[in-house]
Amino acid sequence: ARAAACLAAALSACCPGEGAPRSRQAPLPASAPAAAPGAPALRVLLVGDLGDDTCQRDAVSQGMARATRGAAFDLALALGDNVYDCGPDPALPGAEACSFGPDGATAAPGYRPPEDPAYRRAHDDAVAALLDRAGDALPVWMVLGNHDVASAGGCAVPRLSAEETGRRRACLEASRRAPGWRMGGRHYALDAGPARFVVLDSNLLVGDYGGFSAGDEAAFARAALAGCEARPCFVALHHPPASAGSHGVSHAPDRRAALEAEVSGLAAAFLAGHDHDLQHLRTEAGTDVFVSGNGSRGRGRERFHRVEPPGASLLFASTAWGFATLEVWGSGAWALRFENARGRALHCCRSGSAAGPCVPAPCEPAPP
Repeated sequence: ARAAACLAAALSACCPGEGAPRSRQAPLPASAPAAAPGAPALRVLLVGDLGDDTCQRDAVSQGMARATRGAAFDLALALGDNVYDCGPDPALPGAEACSFGPDGATAAPGYRPPEDPAYRRAHDDAVAALLDRAGDALPVWMVLGNHDVASAGGCAVPRLSAEETGRRRACLEASRRAPGWRMGGRHYALDAGPARFVVLDSNLLVGDYGGFSAGDEAAFARAALAGCEARPCFVALHHPPASAGSHGVSHAPDRRAALEAEVSGLAAAFLAGHDHDLQHLRTEAGTDVFVSGNGSRGRGRERFHRVEPPGASLLFASTAWGFATLEVWGSGAWALRFENARGRALHCCRSGSAAGPCVPAPCEPAPP
């Protein structure tokens, strides 16, 4: 009831509302690839930074639920910061037994993490009404964000080192199995219809933590992108490699360069959160970057006045509360659409091939 009231009356006492969104839009090019014929083979919801129980999150969740009732969806990607502010509780009884297997990414088999009430508040309630093609619960695949493995300041845990705190939190999220929560590991590859999603732990692009290494992350990306010349492959991670938001680019320059060298010519696009807004950018190397990070915490005063790193370009940005929809056709064509929590299209682009780029184009009507 509270969620419905907040969405219907955004300026009521229960919800301060998003205000008038700030947006930037580059001029549309003279032409774009023709819309792919027929229905897409795959439709994916993209939303990040969903993990706080706010009225913004209520509004975005209702908007996503409405979208899944109006069109066939196959899965969602939650692009990190799944449990604000610090991630799951590593001090719960039984959490100490969580460990990673030899690959350092998947949780050791047979382990069942303790029940943590933070999950329901931060995530489960937000995705409970999302539906798949069959009308069942939509699979939501998770990405690790910085708040999910936090260990400093107020997120420090007595008697646990920072390294153990971050590692244990990552393990607890990777080992969780619940309706609306799927995670193949700290990093993993997901094949869905004609597309592949390579999910990375971008905390390691900022700095090492938990005993993990950036070199292992790059090696995984290299292996997971094998064969991506022939089909659309999307790199999903929390921290974007380009941004016009106030977070800027958190990646260490050498680690960002190493990642971009691995994905160049193979990844159709980066899918990210972290900045609490919606953005479409393009790296200097020509790879599209989509930021869908306005799930529960907005930055209404964002001006998008500086694009990082040098050479990257901004095609669209908005502070509107919302999410994105990625559509992929069997031919390898794909398209992306940003819309606000009320279902209004904000920005759309189309790619005629697996490799991109996604060219901004007028938005077509949403499926009825």
